[in-house]
Amino acid sequence: MTPSQVRERLRDWLEANVDGWRNVRIEPLEVTTGSGFSAQIFFVDVEYTSPNGPQSKTLVVRRQPQDHEVVFGSSLELQGQMIAALDALGSIPVPEWIGMELDPAVLEMPFIVMGRVDGHAATQNPNYNKAGWLCEMSPDQRAATWRNAVEAFAGMAQIDWQDDGFGFMTRADWGTPGLDQYLGYIEAWYNACRKNRDMPYVDAAIDYIRKHQPTDTPVNVLWGDSTPSNVMFAQDGRVNALIDWELAALGPAELDLAWWLYFDDLFSRRFGVERLEGLPTRDETVAIWEAATGRKALHLKYYDVVVALRMALVVVGAFDRQVAMDNIPSTNKSLNANFMTLYLAERLGMDLPELGPDFYAFMSNMTPVDQKQET
Repeated sequence: MTPSQVRERLRDWLEANVDGWRNVRIEPLEVTTGSGFSAQIFFVDVEYTSPNGPQSKTLVVRRQPQDHEVVFGSSLELQGQMIAALDALGSIPVPEWIGMELDPAVLEMPFIVMGRVDGHAATQNPNYNKAGWLCEMSPDQRAATWRNAVEAFAGMAQIDWQDDGFGFMTRADWGTPGLDQYLGYIEAWYNACRKNRDMPYVDAAIDYIRKHQPTDTPVNVLWGDSTPSNVMFAQDGRVNALIDWELAALGPAELDLAWWLYFDDLFSRRFGVERLEGLPTRDETVAIWEAATGRKALHLKYYDVVVALRMALVVVGAFDRQVAMDNIPSTNKSLNANFMTLYLAERLGMDLPELGPDFYAFMSNMTPVDQKQET
């Protein structure tokens, strides 16, 4: 599929599917992907006529391939439904919602269309603690930027999932809405990827999350991927948008906090990198979240294990993908010896796995994490 074909099909789709858009014009796509068009995320400048007259804006088109699943049940439809519902709600900053197409016949893959959001994220590659715009800020500015992000996703705790239009998030096959459904999803993921392999740390964590499951937990709408790399910040540290909603779920809001804390630890202590001066500590971050939600953060030690287990399952998917691509042999020991199993071992009081040559061979074949500039 050539860029010209993409442009023509997208133009026709916008006119047919976006209410009030007529006479759509799309600027030529600047895409260099060899002989065909394979970009999964790209920008288009559009001009169109609406009932309010001539308009122009930049759109983001995100396509999703239908193979090489790393995250179990990853759903472009869920991501689209989340952005649409949050955009309509108006209390959580997200990209402007334009539309979604699940029929791959249009652009060869299902896709969603959003408005582009100005700003930049705290990138994972390079590590935001070592390079980038956060490093150029003063400690006080960093503290304010961090606080802004935590307060932004803490606002998710105020959403009433039933009354505010998020009923589409229920999954009866995984359990009752809330923590039970969240754990049911993790168990379904585990059962799908285990393949009768011995995975001692993951196995122990699966056992732990049910044996220690708390009962006094609220049902909140979760972002699911609450990391600094998924926040689009203005130059002054204000939050312009939260992005990447494909891991959204129902469960206790503390899970988003635990995920944020997990990645903060990963990109500092675990990677052997000193945190930037001014970034709030774990306890300070929890206090910011508690002040923003108006409630105490409960069961965080338990949620530490839950989110680490989910990330360990992501690594299982990435491991299997690397084996399928012949980058590493199936006997590579990093399946059970990686940063995520190391974190689980710490939390569960197990012997720590040793990270050897297999782990570094696995990591060397991983696709570098894209810097979040797409919205």
